[in-house]
Amino acid sequence: MAYIGAGKLDQPLEVLELHETAAGVWEWVALRRAWAQVEQTAKTNLFSKVGVGARDAAIVLRRQSITLHNALRWRGQHLFLTAITQRDRNHLDVAAALVTADTVRLREDETTQAMTFPGILTEKYARHEQEWPMSANELGLVLVTPKPITLRPGSLVEVRGAAWEVLVPHELDRYKNEYEIGRRTDL
Repeated sequence: MAYIGAGKLDQPLEVLELHETAAGVWEWVALRRAWAQVEQTAKTNLFSKVGVGARDAAIVLRRQSITLHNALRWRGQHLFLTAITQRDRNHLDVAAALVTADTVRLREDETTQAMTFPGILTEKYARHEQEWPMSANELGLVLVTPKPITLRPGSLVEVRGAAWEVLVPHELDRYKNEYEIGRRTDL
């Protein structure tokens, strides 16, 4: 383990925490600023168990109160935390995925109240099906949400200008929930 001098922690970032700011609106709020050593690696960070990964970032921070429930913002980029380990008595090693945090809206129905929350989309699969006389694409993505956000299968979410149906929940992780979402489009 190499010594980390104060001059090496030269990248400003924000430590984020999820807050419900108004009725049904969740968003990442900056708790504090911190200085870090941030390196984008050539690895893929598998932040989702059922979707594909994203670009990896290796971060060194001074020891502080931070868990995998938090996120970081670096140069306007959202960093989804996937591992935190103690490097030495003064520093932490943090692994993170460089992702885009989208604003997602859960549509209201007879059993669900409308809600707005941050979510991360990652690819799952695309399947092509020939139907007479036209073709249809069944699109599937994975929506990764902070742990307090729970979605019911069959409910509809709107993200990136399209409506998606929640198909399969994956909620056993302590720090996040993952939902397979899908929609059908005609070609």
